[in-house]
Amino acid sequence: MNASTHELQVRVHATPVLVQAIEPQPGLHIYRQPDELLAAGDRYVWRLGHHSGYVIAKFEYPGDADNAAWAIRELTDWTRPVEQIRAELDGDTVRDALQQSPGIFLALRTAANTA
Repeated sequence: MNASTHELQVRVHATPVLVQAIEPQPGLHIYRQPDELLAAGDRYVWRLGHHSGYVIAKFEYPGDADNAAWAIRELTDWTRPVEQIRAELDGDTVRDALQQSPGIFLALRTAANTA
């Protein structure tokens, strides 16, 4: 799988935050959270996010994020805009699909709120 540049939705930065991300499922990205956005001592440095830049969950290992992308792939068409997904898909449904995951469900939140 090839990595591409992905822009995060971050409220605390005036300029966009760019990361290298892979797209394991259409519309879903996995990337390492930049150090400047991590809380001190946070072990959950890998993010599963929407292509819009919003974060869905955080993980200690990239393989766990990949497994989570697989678990939620059929819940919706993740290539659509985040506003459409939020209008149709309840966060509890996503959380339930990720229940077996060792990550932390964050909903579709901005990257700055996931530290």
